[in-house]
Formats: sequence, structure tokens, C-alpha cells
Amino acid sequence: MNSQIVSSPATGLEIEVDVLSVCGPVREENQDAAAAWRGIRGEALLIVADGMGGHASGREAAEIVVRVALDALRKGSDEGQPCWDTALRRAFAAAQEAVQTAAQNPGAVPGKGALGMGATAVMAVIANGPRGPVLHLAHAGDSRAYLYRGRSLVRLTTDHSLVGQMVRDGLMREEEAFGHPDSNVIQRAIGQSTPLEAEVQPQLPLDPGDLILLSSDGLHGTLPDHEIAAVVGRAGSTLEICQNLLDAALAAHSPDNITIGCMRPAPSAGRRRITRIEAVPIPEGDAP
Repeated sequence: MNSQIVSSPATGLEIEVDVLSVCGPVREENQDAAAAWRGIRGEALLIVADGMGGHASGREAAEIVVRVALDALRKGSDEGQPCWDTALRRAFAAAQEAVQTAAQNPGAVPGKGALGMGATAVMAVIANGPRGPVLHLAHAGDSRAYLYRGRSLVRLTTDHSLVGQMVRDGLMREEEAFGHPDSNVIQRAIGQSTPLEAEVQPQLPLDPGDLILLSSDGLHGTLPDHEIAAVVGRAGSTLEICQNLLDAALAAHSPDNITIGCMRPAPSAGRRRITRIEAVPIPEGDAP
């Protein structure tokens, strides 16, 4: 698996992006799913989804989210210069409908009930803005996005979970929330029976050297933020950062699937290489 720098001669926008996903030492199968994509205008995106609802149901839900959301975002890009915030909302809405449809199909998950089938997800797009690269970000659940700027790690998303709500309400300190036994009680997820509203963050202009990190809770549920920051601070390519974080989570005996994605604008013109994400091909923006 190798790093990629995706570039657009028309815009001068170059983005380095990688994502790694593993089953981990405890789970029997990987119920996470992830994808990266590059568009013809130089934009790049990452999607990380974490399945819920049991073995087969969770795996299928995560795969549906990634497939449907990626297709919706590609179509939005093909229509011209998209409003990425609107495109992200549409991607979540399409994924919500698809997962609900699958859950209602008795034959969708052979031998398993689809009750509770769903997935948390975080989706990030870096695209060219009026003054340089801009991050567009949306999520539902406890899959996270971080910004590493300078030597500081900033959490960009809030967990849609019972424990996350208790922290926001002042009933629990952040350090008490880490590793809490109710951390897996999710309040918002793709596939829920009630209408879903993805949380879309304000657009964020990016500085040279900024790194965007997406993760499932196999990483941030195992390593506290200051340890994640220490690993990211060792620098290196996006692939090396993903691998170092994966190694640290495995060394800490993560009990869950682990998915880690990193993306950042490249500082100068460079190589144009193809990325692989496990066995998932990375489609070109101008692909049919």
C-alpha cells in the first residue's frame, strides 16, 4: 500500500491521502469500511464508516455507506463545481436510505437479523477555495475527524454518543469519558429509524502542513488524544502516519476494528501516484 499525491494541473491543488483498515486482534471480521477518491479538479475525499448491529449486519452497513456515499459525491463532482456541504448532506441522506432499505429486506443478511443495522461515518473533502485548500467535513456518530496544525491536535467533530453528550452537558470530564463503559451507546447513526441529520462543520481553510485525520473508535477509543498527537508529531508521509497510528493502537491492544485515514495538501508539485486501500480500487474523477 503506497501513498498518493493527487494533483490537478488546472488548479495547482495537490493532496496527499492514505487510509488503512484492519480487523484488529480481537474481532473476527472487519466491520469498518473506508474509501478515498480523487476528482478531476484536484479535490480529494476520505470516508470512514464503522458498522453496527452485529457481525454480518455491521459489515454490510459500513460497506453500503461507503459505496453509496462515494457514488453520490462523485456524481456531485461530475456536475461541475459542487457545493460540497450540500453534497455531503446528500451523501448522508442517500446512505441513510440505502441502509434502511437493506435492513428491511429479510434476505439482506443471510442467517442474521438486521435489527439495529447501521453505521457511524465521517466524510471529509479537501477542495480548492478562493484562497487555497478548504476542508469540508460531515459526520454522524462517534467516528472522528482531527486537525493536526503546528504541534497541536484539535478534534473537529463531537461524538454523537451518550458519553459525548454527558461531556457536553458538563456531567463528565473528557478524561473521565475515555474508556467509559457506555462509550458505545450511539445517539446518531446512519440507518436509524428516525430522520438523520448529519453534522456538517463550517468550512475550514487549511494552512501549509495541516493534516486531517479520520478514525474509527478502534483508534481513538484505545489511544487518548495526547498519544495520538505524539504519534502524528513524528511526521512522515500520510501512509507512515497511518501505519504508526495503527501500530500504536495494536500495541495498546485495541479491542475493535481500526481504521485510520490521513490527508493533507502537498506543499509543492510532485509525484502523481496511485493509491490502494486494501482491495478497493480508487476511481478517477472522470471515470464513467
